[in-house]
Formats: sequence, C-alpha cells, structure tokens
Amino acid sequence: MKLSRSLWLIVLSCGLLLTSLQVPLLASPETENQKPQGQAISSSLPLKLSGFAQLLFTGQNNAADTFSVRRARLSLDGRILKKLSFKVQADLTRSPVLLDALAEVLLDEKFSLRAGQFLVPFSLESTTSAGRLLTVNRSRVVDLLAPGRDNNSAGRDVGLVVFGHLSIFQYSFGLVNGAGINKKDDNGRKDFAGRLIVNPARGFSLGLSVYNGRRFDTATSTNLVRNRFGLEASYNFRFLHLVAEYIEGKDDLTEKNGWYVQAALDLKPESYQLIFKLDHFEPDRNLADQGITVYTAGANWFLSPASKFQVNYEYHSQEAGPDRSVLLLHLQVGF
Repeated sequence: MKLSRSLWLIVLSCGLLLTSLQVPLLASPETENQKPQGQAISSSLPLKLSGFAQLLFTGQNNAADTFSVRRARLSLDGRILKKLSFKVQADLTRSPVLLDALAEVLLDEKFSLRAGQFLVPFSLESTTSAGRLLTVNRSRVVDLLAPGRDNNSAGRDVGLVVFGHLSIFQYSFGLVNGAGINKKDDNGRKDFAGRLIVNPARGFSLGLSVYNGRRFDTATSTNLVRNRFGLEASYNFRFLHLVAEYIEGKDDLTEKNGWYVQAALDLKPESYQLIFKLDHFEPDRNLADQGITVYTAGANWFLSPASKFQVNYEYHSQEAGPDRSVLLLHLQVGF
C-alpha cells in the first residue's frame, strides 16, 4: 500500500522529533497476554488507543534497493465490564485489514477465556508483537512453520482458548479453525493449539508449544496433516538477553524443522543495544542440500517506548546456493 507524500512527510517529521526523546523501554518482548507499551490515548471510557508505523529500506546484492511501508497499525482495547475486555487491531498495509478482533472473559488469574481472532498460542517469537521484535525480521523457521504464519495470516486464526497463570506455570490452550485470518473453517475439523511456559527462576523461562491440525487441499479435496511442535527458552539478566527456539513440523508427508538463537547486549540500558542472531531452516528433512542459514548482526536505538531505529545486516547462506546479503534500515514511530 502506498502512502501519500504528505503522510510520508508527517511520519518522517515525527521520527526526527522523536530522536530528541529518551524515554525508558523494557527489554523483554511482548507476548500475546501482555499489553503493548507506549503512551495511550484515553477517553472518558476505559479505552486505550495505540499504534505504530514502520518504514523500511532494503538493500540487497541480488535485487533492487527499495523503500517500503511495512506496517501501519492501530489498536483499540479496553474493559467493557469488570470481567470482560476486548481488543480490535487493524493494519492499513494489509488486505484484509483486520488483524485482531477478540473478547476476553477474565474470571481470575488461574482461568480465563479468549474468543475471536487472535494470535495462535504457539512459539515465543510468533506471539511477540511486531512492534517489540529486537530484529527487523522474524526468524525464518518461525515465519515458515509457526501456525498462522505458515499461511500468511500474521500468526492469527479464529477460535476459542483458555489461558491462565498457576504458580510458576502459564498456559494457553484452545481450538482454532486452522484456515487463517478472516476466514471460515474450510474443513470439518478444529485444530488444537497450546503453549505451556514455566518460570523456574527470575528472568528464566522454558516453554513448550503443540499444534495438531489438518489443512484442506483443494487439488485433492482431502485434509492433509499439519502438525507442529516447538521448544523455547529465554534468559534475561541485567544487560544480557538470550532467546532460543526449536520448531519442527509435518505437512502431509513432508517433515520440516529449524531453530534460532538470539543474543541482545545493552550498551546503555533502555537506549542502545547490539543484537546477534543465527537461524536455520530445513524445508524437507529427507532431501539433501535444502537448508538455509541466516546470520544477523545489528543495533537498536530506542527513541521512546513505542519508537525505535534498527540497523540489521543479514547474510543468507543457502546449501544449494547462491548466498546473498541484505542491509535493513528500519524506523518505527508509535504511540
């Protein structure tokens, strides 16, 4: 979607203005059950409006350099009743526009319900808000295997889940259509999605994700296997933030897997950060020379709680060749 010249000027002007700000930012990524950071616009009702726009420059050694507007999102959420809340989020660069449309019945911290269209409870990075990623791009294995991202649905689906917090455990389990964003179910089955997290010590967490489903194949008019399994770990200690994930999947007879490890080092807390990432993906474990490894190095400059400037250099090593390199300059302006 193209922006008008005036909107470009407004966004860029906001970016220049924000360079003078130094507002604290938490380092931990936002997950599906956390509220987005940033200044909220409030009304007389218990509502919160937030949003961000992302401008990206991509320089590649095998394609034309280009500017693009990657995301332009607005989110409205609030509490209608004491135990009933809602969230609606739209991305003006997408078609269809609607991302989230959900309601939550908050019974207590141990057991609550979520219904509508929402992030599928699977994987730490997949359920991290696009505005809180420490790298410009998600890991290749997450983009290609995480449910709701493997079918270009921004990690989302329509369904019902239960979630809560029990002692050191957090859980989210439920059923989704499996057809993708803004779509009705295309078969007679519901897919199961679940994520369990344990926090054995402060700053340290371990997680397990499971997805069991079917994908309707229009060519054969049959339901094909679409299963996923994932493991995750994260550790945050002072200036050091470590994350690792492993995901494997089966689509019909094809077995796939991949992993990533990521390290972030705070040079100046809440302001400047170095980031290093290594991710690997195997599109078919039964075929040789199909793997792709991506090396990422970069830096983050946090301008405000919802605004930042990122520089990433990616080197894509493909077993079947050829290799390629990508330079990414990413500006996010939000509120």
